[in-house]
Amino acid sequence: MKSKTTAPRLKMRRATPADPMPWPLLLAADGPRAEIRKYLSRGELWLAEAAGEVVGQMVLLETRVGTWEIMNIAVRGELRSHGVGTALLRKAKALAAERGAQLLKVGTGNSSLRELAFYQRFGFRIVGVDTDFFVRRAGSGRLQRQDGIVLRDMVRLRIELAGRP
Repeated sequence: MKSKTTAPRLKMRRATPADPMPWPLLLAADGPRAEIRKYLSRGELWLAEAAGEVVGQMVLLETRVGTWEIMNIAVRGELRSHGVGTALLRKAKALAAERGAQLLKVGTGNSSLRELAFYQRFGFRIVGVDTDFFVRRAGSGRLQRQDGIVLRDMVRLRIELAGRP
């Protein structure tokens, strides 16, 4: 594996049934496992590999005709800000466009400031907020905090793909 200061040479591929499930990465971006399993069963798991190791992943799902959504995306901590996430987003955008989609969507938590900035730098626009999404999901469980901000709402973003008026 290359050092932290250089971008890794990446290979993107769709996961096969023989691949071990990258649970640490999947859970870093979402949870609980039961929720992840629901969309994994209907979506496509894509892996980003460097030097034969999985360094990132994303799950894509066609949510309706002409619309694909990134349900889960994560990069190994030491490789964040080294182009892996951007490569995954480019792959998602290319795959959705190849399949005739007009929209690519993603959702992230209100407390995920780094991720919100990342998606917007890529060209995603905020199109809505699902108020108390994570409150409902947690039920009577304890709400998570990120950088001192309570994770409550799902911020919905989308990017329009080529060919859309």
